[in-house]
Amino acid sequence: MPTQAATLAQAFQQQAQKYGDRVYLKDKRDKLWRDHSWREIADASARLRAGLIRLGVKPGDRIAILADNCPDWVIVDQAALGIGAIVVPLYTTSNVEEIGQILIDSGARIAAALGEDNVRKILALGPQLTALESIIAMHPGAVEAPRGTDGSSLPIRTLAGVSLSEPAGLFEGRSNDLATIIYTSGTSGPPKGVMLSHGNIIANCLGNIQALDLGEQDMTLSLLPMAHSFERTAGYYTVMMAGGSTAFAEGLGQIADNLRETRPTVVLTVPRLLEVVYERITRTIEAAPAARRRLFAAALAVGKRAAFFRHRGQPVPAHLAVPMALFRQLVFARIRGVFGDRLRYLISGGAPLPVEIFEFLAAAEVPIVEGYGLTEASPVVSCNLHGRTRIGTVGTPLHNLEVQAAADGELLVHGPNVMKGYYKRDEETREAIDANGWLHTGDIVTIDAEGFITIKDRKKEIIVLSGGKNVSPANLEAKLIADPYIGQACVVGHGHKHLAALLVPNFEALSQYARQKGLDGTPEKLVEEVAIRNFYQQRVHELNKGLSAIETIVAFRLLARPFSQENGELTPTLKIRRRVLEQHYHDQIESMYRH
Repeated sequence: MPTQAATLAQAFQQQAQKYGDRVYLKDKRDKLWRDHSWREIADASARLRAGLIRLGVKPGDRIAILADNCPDWVIVDQAALGIGAIVVPLYTTSNVEEIGQILIDSGARIAAALGEDNVRKILALGPQLTALESIIAMHPGAVEAPRGTDGSSLPIRTLAGVSLSEPAGLFEGRSNDLATIIYTSGTSGPPKGVMLSHGNIIANCLGNIQALDLGEQDMTLSLLPMAHSFERTAGYYTVMMAGGSTAFAEGLGQIADNLRETRPTVVLTVPRLLEVVYERITRTIEAAPAARRRLFAAALAVGKRAAFFRHRGQPVPAHLAVPMALFRQLVFARIRGVFGDRLRYLISGGAPLPVEIFEFLAAAEVPIVEGYGLTEASPVVSCNLHGRTRIGTVGTPLHNLEVQAAADGELLVHGPNVMKGYYKRDEETREAIDANGWLHTGDIVTIDAEGFITIKDRKKEIIVLSGGKNVSPANLEAKLIADPYIGQACVVGHGHKHLAALLVPNFEALSQYARQKGLDGTPEKLVEEVAIRNFYQQRVHELNKGLSAIETIVAFRLLARPFSQENGELTPTLKIRRRVLEQHYHDQIESMYRH
């Protein structure tokens, strides 16, 4: 493990020299998986680095990347970092306006884009991008085009056109040099650029490697976008520094096939993907004969009790181990098989994982762990580990950082992973990092005697009812979407007497239920059916039984259209933007309180 490396580019170069022709990256094209060695990626990066230098790129210049995960993403990233340039990742799901905000704020000189659609997004911004000098098209078949004679368009170059035959050496960087500016998705207000140094990210990688005991035998299947700090640090840089390899998933629709084909040992995911798996499995079980349903219920009960001992690093008692040996083959083998036969860690982050799903996967002996982080912390702060897991918590902190709860319950983080600050936002930086270097995360937590952290809510998102009581909407939303018939949920009620919710049905499950009841129609028709409304009323009523009086969902509205990124209702990491939803559905919310 290259602990002596000052920069990420140096760390990569050391690993490339060590592993040479060994496979580093894999991607699938024309239905075939293609291997890319450490030497191949390092050579391509060095030749592109030489070309960027010829274009005048200097240390400190910003280079944006607008691309889905692929080997060329790594090549552009390493070429930029090796010059001392600062990488600005962009989400391909972002609209033109959001991309423009980031390119303008960061002052990027060059943007590398994969695919004609992404190139057009940048070109559409035209003269707004006063700092941008050229676009590098990363896709095969891209055609170079000079700057338009009217001066309004940007010159388009290709990776091959920029790369030189003679490679360039690495810039002698320092660990404190800025490596990247990652713009937070912003659940409220415009995105802010989080400045992370090489040292910030390397410290986080070392903490991850130590916690998970990662090594050169490990492979990750990259599902989440590289623009996401979780995937970038924990999936890309951490595995790189451990000497492991990475396979890039084709897309969400091919994940199941890709898991079987690549057999990863580590997979990073977000709760929404696990919710889809859970929903499909539970629907299959519900449709099974009564005898199979009883067998599954018995296996699940035993599996949950056995998991309790495993999570504490204790041997499973014989009265549970014996039936588990049977259930492991009869019931749980197919569930585990969904994730491949070599999986060591299925790591969920980015949002709270519903307890029901965690318990379900743990019972089936899927190696699920939940962690917590935020971009400002590079990003991983804590993680549950095998033999040291508490369901409902986000685990204990990494060994090379400190955490504590402030007087109001806000989680504070201190360590070499804490960001340098927000780009061009000194006042907001001072609000986030206090005089003693503690990062104020904005998350309300409890920390128990063993160091396990439980996230209660976002400090700024707590709903204050008119009676003065504080309620956590995130916890309630997690409970709601754990229901197989609820796809999305937004709890509202700030300033009102009680809580209400906007619910988007899981239309795949709902359509099946509706057909059984002799109902049919579009989502717009289904949400208006009295029988469907009553069906959801029963489900919300059951949820309310386990809640306190102030947490009770008194009213709800079913929505025919899912929350989306295109409408600004979801962040690129699929968190809801509550304020936007409250604006978009103002009339529906008000109607719940009028009645």
